Amino acid sequence: MDNVRKLDFFKIDVHAHYLPQAYRESLLNISVDPDGFPTPEWNPEAHLEVMDHLGISTSILSLSSPHINFGDKKAARDLARKANEDGAELVKRYPNRFGLLASLPLPNIEDSIEEIQYAKDILHVDGFALPTNTQGIYLGNTCLDLIFEELNRYKSVVVLHPNKPSSLPENVVEGLPVPMMEFFFDTTRTVINMILKGTLNHFPNIKFVIPHAGAFLTILADRIAPALQMVPSSFGEQIESGHIDIYGALKSLYYDVSGVCLPRQLANLMQIVDVDHLLYGSDYPYTPEHGCAFLATSLDKTNLLNEKQRHSIYYDNALKLFPRLKTNK
Repeated sequence: MDNVRKLDFFKIDVHAHYLPQAYRESLLNISVDPDGFPTPEWNPEAHLEVMDHLGISTSILSLSSPHINFGDKKAARDLARKANEDGAELVKRYPNRFGLLASLPLPNIEDSIEEIQYAKDILHVDGFALPTNTQGIYLGNTCLDLIFEELNRYKSVVVLHPNKPSSLPENVVEGLPVPMMEFFFDTTRTVINMILKGTLNHFPNIKFVIPHAGAFLTILADRIAPALQMVPSSFGEQIESGHIDIYGALKSLYYDVSGVCLPRQLANLMQIVDVDHLLYGSDYPYTPEHGCAFLATSLDKTNLLNEKQRHSIYYDNALKLFPRLKTNK
């Protein structure tokens, strides 16, 4: 791709997707276009070619929405295992090029804990990818605490991915695909829920990565933070009894900068979050190659970043989260 500026370093892509056969078949069983957005074609060889074009050394693979739970508990468990094993096989074939974020059969507790142990101890995955909600149960719900305890025990990297909200209002923006707007709402809703419910404090060994430059979080923080100080009673007894630092919580998280985060969103995020908590993401193949190239060029050229900061976002910061990749330099 001629319009991608050649850099003297490569990128680690923490927001990239794979579509193993079992997952693709499951998607076709529910809809040709889940979320109102077409399911892209994908194979590892084409992905590797795109990585070479975009200057990506390693892609950390995960499943995208609608993830794996379509209402059948056993089917979700089986699909998680199959998708994780297929992803691990890809990493085994291309250890220098691919990493894997395993999927879990949320919200089932026993099956998810079993899959965490299998994914870490047997498959040696790099982390986990969790949807913002599964069957209407959002991250931060205390019913998931045992799962987070296990993720915390393994000191896991947990990358969030937006899912279709548990309910949508009727007769408004019907023609707009869910990812265009609702994904940002669901990411924002989930992270605020995790902060208010104390998830980040209760499980401090987990490193959470938030997609799409934090969605609407930086804007909403300026609304919620002063309200917590002025009218804490409006947030309920649990919130009123303890201090919650919205800005501190947001600063502790990591963020990928996939999608269209320029010219305004990245600038807002950098007012709260240090550059060492920002990571590169392409969102390939749901963002096609020409879109990835356009977005990469925007990041290459923005005056918001100097070359040292770009290098940190593209490569160094990811090495801190995924130290296995240091051996691949």
